[in-house]
Amino acid sequence: MSARRRTPERTVVLSLGSNLGPREEHILAGVSRLEGAGGLRLEALSSLYETSPVGIATSRAFINAILIVGTALPAKDLLAVCREAERAAGRTADGPSRDRQLDVDIVFCGDEVIDERDLAIPHPRFHERLFVLVPLAEIRPAFRVPPSGKAIADYLRSCGGDAWARKVSGRSWIR
Repeated sequence: MSARRRTPERTVVLSLGSNLGPREEHILAGVSRLEGAGGLRLEALSSLYETSPVGIATSRAFINAILIVGTALPAKDLLAVCREAERAAGRTADGPSRDRQLDVDIVFCGDEVIDERDLAIPHPRFHERLFVLVPLAEIRPAFRVPPSGKAIADYLRSCGGDAWARKVSGRSWIR
């Protein structure tokens, strides 16, 4: 019987968003579900930000946050944990461009680069999204984006457009 090789723990950046119902509660409940799922060690949570919708046909503003976790879960298993948290919040498989109670995206997963049909890491549009960049810069200002090594602050400075983000809750914590 061969021993399974254990994947080392790595730092993962998750983006959480909600634009339906009690948005803040959906985000905080999502954090609790992720923590309770097992295999994730919560390291930091940003403040909550109200943000303009990006890449979605809606006028409803989102509440967004960034959650930093440590995990040894393979990326596909982590994706399943994220999808289960979304389902528990009431999200249905209705496509990526719809209003939602909870959306959980894997933005970075250690130094991994994955480009598959159902999973792309780093998230292919993170650099265009203030709802990712602003909260991540709040809790990890020195974060370096894999594989480029470019600072998150540099991406934030170059992010333009009509998008906006404003802090609505200073609930951030770092362990």
